[in-house]
Amino acid sequence: MKAIKICLKPKGCVLIISMIFMVILSVLSISIATMSDNNLQIANNYSKGSRALESAQSGLEILRHYLDNIAVQPTLSSVASKLQSDMTAYYTSGDSTIYIPNVTLNSQSKQYYSAVITQVDAKILQLDITGKCDDITRTIRTNFNFDETGNSVFDFGVATKGPLSMTGQAEIDGVNTVDIAIEASVYVEGVNGLYGDSFSITNNASVAGNVSIADPDGSYTVGTKASVGGVEGDENVFVGVPYVEFPIPNPDYFSVYATGPTINSTTNISNYTVLNNVTIAANTNPTFASHVIINGVLFIESPNHVSFAGQSTINGVIVGDGNLDSPDSSIKFSGQVISSDASILNEEQFGGIVNETGTFILAPGFSLDFSGQANTMNGAIAGSGISFTGQAGGMINGSIINYSSDVMTLTGQTTLTFNRSGRDSNPSGFTSTPILKFNPGSYSEI
Repeated sequence: MKAIKICLKPKGCVLIISMIFMVILSVLSISIATMSDNNLQIANNYSKGSRALESAQSGLEILRHYLDNIAVQPTLSSVASKLQSDMTAYYTSGDSTIYIPNVTLNSQSKQYYSAVITQVDAKILQLDITGKCDDITRTIRTNFNFDETGNSVFDFGVATKGPLSMTGQAEIDGVNTVDIAIEASVYVEGVNGLYGDSFSITNNASVAGNVSIADPDGSYTVGTKASVGGVEGDENVFVGVPYVEFPIPNPDYFSVYATGPTINSTTNISNYTVLNNVTIAANTNPTFASHVIINGVLFIESPNHVSFAGQSTINGVIVGDGNLDSPDSSIKFSGQVISSDASILNEEQFGGIVNETGTFILAPGFSLDFSGQANTMNGAIAGSGISFTGQAGGMINGSIINYSSDVMTLTGQTTLTFNRSGRDSNPSGFTSTPILKFNPGSYSEI
């Protein structure tokens, strides 16, 4: 009987098993390679996303540089005008939007930013700033607010658009020695030196504070006996300082309080020794005798030339509704002026005017001339051409603002002593230009 042989090694088994392992390893290799490529792409996209966000944040910082703390009217068109002077910005009135197209930050890494600015309401601007890196974008949103603040021009004792000339023994002084540099400081917007000095002080005239001239080409003359900032010479005269925004005078603000009689050219003004919320009609040109008393508001329509020949007592505010661009009127005081604000009046009789404080004269388009004895003036004085002569002057509880490009003069023994003029808000009747402020709490990524 023959033995039967059994084969325990099937032919090709090893080859098949090897091929299976090769396939498995190939699949694993491909999977790992694919995962590696995906991870690389994810990392690349993450890097681009981070750079895109950085680009948006850089755009925000650039826009903050141009917008934060600027004085501008609260309209998109006004903001666009500011931006257009520094960068490419387009304002479209149809959809009330400012567009800032791509601004290159890094051309090698293809980083850019763009922005869209809209006005949410009267006090809020919304900025959507999109950063881009290659084909990845990120957008952030933030707000800027229009904040009402006191105009910095009221930080000066005297602020004038035109030149200032001081002669004789004229003085600008401060009542508080601690704040005298503020109270008795002078700001001159100035004129080109070809047309004369922006500031001139001669004889024994003096300014207790500093004198700041904005016009970089403004010239000045300081006489040998004159003093500025407490010392003789010009070391406290500064040229080329930043320009200061003058507030917009708004005489119509007070018109609602002029509820009393109207004086015109046919009125016998000798019967008017007490004027309660009176209006003086245009072209009346009255001269008031001594000891006239003005309570509330005296509203003077332009054109007009109004004179006070003797002592005048004003418990309130004198307002002229002239035109800043074409002054054609005047107010002249040749006697003593005693001024208090309307808060001393009876509210039941005079109404809301008693709450309107901080202003003594608001008369754009009117030249103001003071030539009487020492005065007390409780509030800001604003006009288009201002002069103090003789022994005029006295205590000024506010600032003097001259809107005229003509020379403002202080001559003779005029002494203007200013009580603290800095304020947190503007005096009544002055419209401040809002300040645009970045609101960091509004930041978000969208």
